[in-house]
Amino acid sequence: MLLKQSLNKCRSGVVIALIVLASNLFQTKVACATDAPSARKELQQMGIDYTETQFSTYAAAGDMLAVKLFLDGGMDVNAGASAALGLAAGRGQLEMVKLLLARGAKPSASALQFARTRGHKEIEDILVQAGAKE
Repeated sequence: MLLKQSLNKCRSGVVIALIVLASNLFQTKVACATDAPSARKELQQMGIDYTETQFSTYAAAGDMLAVKLFLDGGMDVNAGASAALGLAAGRGQLEMVKLLLARGAKPSASALQFARTRGHKEIEDILVQAGAKE
């Protein structure tokens, strides 16, 4: 009986934690800028510097919100010789690769190689379909 009560309390706590987490994620994703200065300001408020290096870092990490803000802020999707696409491809960030391609990233041979050598077949296929050549 005591074990059953403990499990029920644990489940309730997990459910509450998931609801809070989902609520926080929804609120974060809603906060999107409508113009370049607003996007850069939101990045600054998040503690993120508006640089090509940071753009690539957040793309590699799969942070869709930050990357969208960089792009909305005027960052060239192919900045740093398409480093963002290459890093995202190499790290298996499928949704990020799709986003970057949709926003005009050039499907480079290096991004294709990064995906291929790290075993990300679906990303490799998407890059080839987008025109990446070795």
